[in-house]
Amino acid sequence: MSELRRDIGLWRGIALNMIDMVGIGPFITIPLILSEMGGGRGMLAWILGGLLAISDGLVTAELSAEMPGSGGSYIFLRHAYGRAGRLISFLFLFQILFSAPLSMASGCIGFANYLKVVIPSAGNHIALTATIVCLLTMLLLLRRIESIGKFSILLWIGMLLTVTIVIGAGLPHLKLDAFAFWNAPRLDLKAGYAGLGAALIYAVYDYLGYYNICYIGDEVRDPQRTIPRVIVISILTIGVIYLVMNACLISVLPMKQAMTSPSIVADYLAVLLGKRAAQWISILILWTAFASIFSLMIGYSRILYAAARDGNFFGIFSKLHATEAYPYVSILFLGCIAAAFCSLSLKNVLQAILSIRAVIPFMAQIIGAVILRQREPNRPRPFRMWLYPLPAIIALGLWGYIVTSPEKGLRVGGLYVMAAGTLFYAARWWLERRRNFVGT
Repeated sequence: MSELRRDIGLWRGIALNMIDMVGIGPFITIPLILSEMGGGRGMLAWILGGLLAISDGLVTAELSAEMPGSGGSYIFLRHAYGRAGRLISFLFLFQILFSAPLSMASGCIGFANYLKVVIPSAGNHIALTATIVCLLTMLLLLRRIESIGKFSILLWIGMLLTVTIVIGAGLPHLKLDAFAFWNAPRLDLKAGYAGLGAALIYAVYDYLGYYNICYIGDEVRDPQRTIPRVIVISILTIGVIYLVMNACLISVLPMKQAMTSPSIVADYLAVLLGKRAAQWISILILWTAFASIFSLMIGYSRILYAAARDGNFFGIFSKLHATEAYPYVSILFLGCIAAAFCSLSLKNVLQAILSIRAVIPFMAQIIGAVILRQREPNRPRPFRMWLYPLPAIIALGLWGYIVTSPEKGLRVGGLYVMAAGTLFYAARWWLERRRNFVGT
């Protein structure tokens, strides 16, 4: 069987991570965040989202340096929890069957929504457009990782150009008061920081992807050094971009318009540069959205591959292309399921992603990192999380707030997925024992 090839270095890794993190997210969630927080207090959600990302990112960086390999969290969870690791890693894998296609579908739906700015008639066919984008991405990924890495650099450049134009156009109009969220009035007349839980869900969604490089560990050069650097550089860079971009937008647009606009960045650019320029720059936003979908599908396909290769999932997902060495079954599966999810509403998709993933892998992974520190203190750790255990405490606390907030980040659907995964695992374990018993 062909082996995965180590063709991803530092810059290609940063490119893949950053295009995954940005994507269409901030271009569609800013109005949702502002609306939940009644205006400029939404800046707090971006700050807390960045704090969660860097804290959790440092935990992930330590684990990825210890155990570099395709699958990322799947590998970490299986090793950290000892005998229970097989079940917990399987639950992570099981939720990926839902959350991964949902993540890809969110990018495709966001792409279709922004396409209306360039082609107004596309607004009548959102689901169809999103499905076509999803299937096209799937087809482009059916090639070896080296060519994908080169293409990711091109997509990354397009993403950087997009945010540079968006921020550059607004900097002359930036008001420093935009960062003083505590002084911002609530236009919805609600109290204090009501809605922070829901706003944080959307903000965290925009930061998701900082771990994407971990999923392709077997295809990264010098992974013990490269992966942690990619994670930290990506999060810090994207955090600055988000905060400045959000401040520029609310410095230019009237707050009521910013809270309700379905294409806020296009409206913002139309005010500063004119409608025609806004349409052209919207093409770059679409480019950025496509780049994110592309990166997501790469990473998640490697999780299914790693689990199948490990014997903890259906063996067919371990198949690699005979000459180009890419997991074609995993790519085809994710692309087709994501295409089916493209008919859902964007808001429901975003809430479902965090609802399903909050506990496994995020909270479970943080606890697992601490367990490993205690159980294997002398284990080689090429990268150690800074200020341990503070990042783990902060990340666990913020994830816990999302899960238990009044807006209920953990919805019943997330519990259903975990329950179904546990039942599926138990049934599979029983069948294997029965088969082994009969065999003896």
